[in-house]
Amino acid sequence: MATKEYRFLHELGSSEATARVRPVLDELLRTYQLTLDTTTAGKFRLHRTGVDANVTVGDNEILVTVDLNWFLEKAIRSKLDDQLHEKIRPILKA
Repeated sequence: MATKEYRFLHELGSSEATARVRPVLDELLRTYQLTLDTTTAGKFRLHRTGVDANVTVGDNEILVTVDLNWFLEKAIRSKLDDQLHEKIRPILKA
């Protein structure tokens, strides 16, 4: 598995950032046919065979850690990189 972390800084507080990021997570669930587990408030796990992603929403940062198997690393990593930056950055502006 290849692991990559993405950090998105914000000044929204955790509850507002969670509310804004949730529709993005829902879109990723549909696009990549993932399952969502909510472990605690502000912590989400998205997964399926070959994919394990953890999203942690804090008071001033969203941390996304994505593990992809070798095949998916080659097939979708760059597209996923683009999607995360295009979808998450704009929603975090105050």
